[in-house]
Amino acid sequence: MFLALSGCGKPSGKSVVVATVGNMKMTVSDFYERISHLPERYQEIVKRRKGEYLQEWINDTLLYQEALRKNVHKGKDVQKVIEEARKKILIARLLKDEVDDAIDITEDDIREFYRKNRARYITPEIMRVSHILVPSREESENILEELAGGARFEDLARARSVDPTAQRGGDIGYFPKGQLMPEFEAGCARLDVGGISGVVKTKLGYHVIMLTDRRQPKPRPIKDVDEDIRSRLRTVKRQKIFNELLRRLREETDVEVNEEALQTPSE
Repeated sequence: MFLALSGCGKPSGKSVVVATVGNMKMTVSDFYERISHLPERYQEIVKRRKGEYLQEWINDTLLYQEALRKNVHKGKDVQKVIEEARKKILIARLLKDEVDDAIDITEDDIREFYRKNRARYITPEIMRVSHILVPSREESENILEELAGGARFEDLARARSVDPTAQRGGDIGYFPKGQLMPEFEAGCARLDVGGISGVVKTKLGYHVIMLTDRRQPKPRPIKDVDEDIRSRLRTVKRQKIFNELLRRLREETDVEVNEEALQTPSE
């Protein structure tokens, strides 16, 4: 029965039966349809492990047939669970048909949202700095004196800094506000590009900082935020359509609530 599943693509004979369990049969078409209903992230995995997936179906079918044989489905508690599951499935399908499929987001909608919410899509100011970290204030002050005397920052960082960035001449790279320690960022914020700080103390030790670049905030292009806007608009429109559906149903249906009954204690 595994011959029909051995190829990479779908077999041409979709009606070929790949497994029979009692009076239940699974065709190639049934098999791939079941796979198509799985979350996308699992589909490729299952297609590479078809035999295992088929065995899982066989196991489920054997257990299902045994449950029917023992009339498990006729129990009152099971009937309630089945009815609740049926209700949820029907509601989910109704919401798909009446709400999700009714959502329409146009390019004009996206452009209008972008225009009204530009502040949301502004990249923050980012800075690039290098630093020299040493254990004592005295050593950091000595480093400042050497820099004032003409020593190169990168050379001192490689020779004296105890931070892992020493091998890169002290370069931390770019970072947005709020990512590093407040005392460190405060020392960076006061600098012009190329400027060197005084001694900055943090819980790691004593730093001498050099600001190597500063990039001002700027708007992100609409093409870079298109999916975010689409997702936000979809959420808003879905809620609006959903609320309208419930409003219409309440107008068309008599609904009565006994608030006093809510206060009745449960038995």
